[in-house]
Amino acid sequence: MSKSIFFVVFILLYLSCNDQVRDSRQAKTNLIELQQKSTKNKDSAYYFLKKGVELIKHFPELSDSLKAENNFALGAYFYGKGIMDSAAHYSHKATDFSGDSLQYDREIDYFYQSWYVYYSQGKYGDCISIVNKLESLLDDKDYNNQVFVNYLFENTYKANEDFKQAIFYNKKQIKAYSNIPNTMPSVREAIIFQSEYEYQLKNKNRAFKLLDSLLNIENRLNETTKYNLYNRYGIQTFDENKFKTSLDFFIKSLYHLKKVSKNRTSADQKARLYYNISEAYFALKKYNKAYTYLDSAFYLNSKNDNETVLRSILQKQLELAVVTDKDPTKLSNSLDSIFNYQKDQYTKKYKEDLVALEKALKKENEILAEKKDIEIKSIKRLFTLVIIVSILIILSIFFYRQRMYKVKKQSLQMQQRLLRSQMNPHFTFNTLYTIQNLIKDTPLKAKNYLIKFSRLLRLILENSTQNYVLFKDELKALKEYYALQQVRFPDKFNFYIQLNNLEEDSFIFIPPMLIQPMIENSIEHGFNGINYKGKLVLTLTQKKSFLECKIEDNGRGLQSKNLEIKKSTSLELIHDYLKKSTGKGIQITDKNTLNTNETGVIVSFKIPFKLTKND
Repeated sequence: MSKSIFFVVFILLYLSCNDQVRDSRQAKTNLIELQQKSTKNKDSAYYFLKKGVELIKHFPELSDSLKAENNFALGAYFYGKGIMDSAAHYSHKATDFSGDSLQYDREIDYFYQSWYVYYSQGKYGDCISIVNKLESLLDDKDYNNQVFVNYLFENTYKANEDFKQAIFYNKKQIKAYSNIPNTMPSVREAIIFQSEYEYQLKNKNRAFKLLDSLLNIENRLNETTKYNLYNRYGIQTFDENKFKTSLDFFIKSLYHLKKVSKNRTSADQKARLYYNISEAYFALKKYNKAYTYLDSAFYLNSKNDNETVLRSILQKQLELAVVTDKDPTKLSNSLDSIFNYQKDQYTKKYKEDLVALEKALKKENEILAEKKDIEIKSIKRLFTLVIIVSILIILSIFFYRQRMYKVKKQSLQMQQRLLRSQMNPHFTFNTLYTIQNLIKDTPLKAKNYLIKFSRLLRLILENSTQNYVLFKDELKALKEYYALQQVRFPDKFNFYIQLNNLEEDSFIFIPPMLIQPMIENSIEHGFNGINYKGKLVLTLTQKKSFLECKIEDNGRGLQSKNLEIKKSTSLELIHDYLKKSTGKGIQITDKNTLNTNETGVIVSFKIPFKLTKND
């Protein structure tokens, strides 16, 4: 009897184990199919990959390679959607499955994607960490991947402007190349980059000697290397103010670039080179030639829409218009191009930020629903798991508050970006309208106004997508704005800046475009119609966690007794943003209510500041 029972139990255990093996094999097949479907159907990729995540949870015995591949695919998906935090999380997670050494070539892709996502975010410390981990897995004789690792190190330090370290890893890369046959073209390309770093470190003789060493063997260089060599010569000689020599090098670079096969030549490379040539012609005062190459650069850049190149092209077009155009029509056309570009950028940014804000609000609601669900489940288990449930509730509340704080912070940043997307076009519209009137009435005055406006516009374009900018940069923009208004209203008013408990070069960061609209309001409305010289004083005092800002004028004051914020979009946005970030909005005081012998207005508010840009 006992033998029969033992036999039955043995059979049941055997069948159970057999079922588990079959289930695991089927799970592996299903996971591979889901990953393949995600690559073929991009619209449903996230659905298939999340199914893969659920499958991995149910079958933890699945191989690490399949788990890594699923995380890698999720990282690529989120990167494509621009959701960088999630892209970084899953890409890094894919590298966690690597052991003490590389088992298969695909692992290199995991590390590269993780590095690239961090690189795109400007998180260079994380880049170094991920490359250090990859380097520790390499075999001493794996020269190809050693080249790749040193390439990643070099580009990370280059982006971080640590050119000494960039040179160090550039040389290690060249040393690794020496162990690989037929890599001399790559070595020569690396020497060109080394020259760039030496030049950045002010080792100019060393930089040019490196280039000269390649020029001496020009007949052995391929077309791509010749293009890069002459382009680097052109850039460095241009910086040395040798404009004619620089132009000759750029023309040679273009000649060799055109000889490179089309499938290896990008429109971006040509656009940048055409722009360099136009700069050289501009420096030589050959403005017609500069126009021709600048137009070609604009056309080529329109194919791949590189914002950095486009911004430089538009700025150079404006400089050319200021220097050469006596006809106000061309000046207006150049301004229209810049205006349309800025309008498109702000419209695009406004829509993106609006979508991001909606997602943040949706995420906040999901967190609230999640919290309620946790509380309901906790009540059901209260009688049997009192101690455990209490601990879970405390942890849940803690993490909930942390997540809510992060969501609210993201929401506030979205509102801040929306504020700037309203304010920058408003300021630009007013200025362009003024320039249009001046061009008709006083062209010479319009030209001076236009030069000052171009300097201010450069600052606005550079700061337009930043949440926080250096304090000194914001003061510089205010001073440029004052200089602009002085051309428009000569001897109309004086402007003074008083700083308390801080210096002009204090290393703090503040949100841009908060002070300028208030200054503009005093000039446009406070000094309108007065028959005496105006006085405008900006006082900034540093407190523990904010800057106390006071703007005082001696204008005509408020025309009504209502001291509340006017119902304009820009002022309402500033008021709401300041109230949420500092707890206090804009305060407006009519000086006449304090002293009947005085006129004017006092505007006061608090400005948040940070000690680091990413604080």
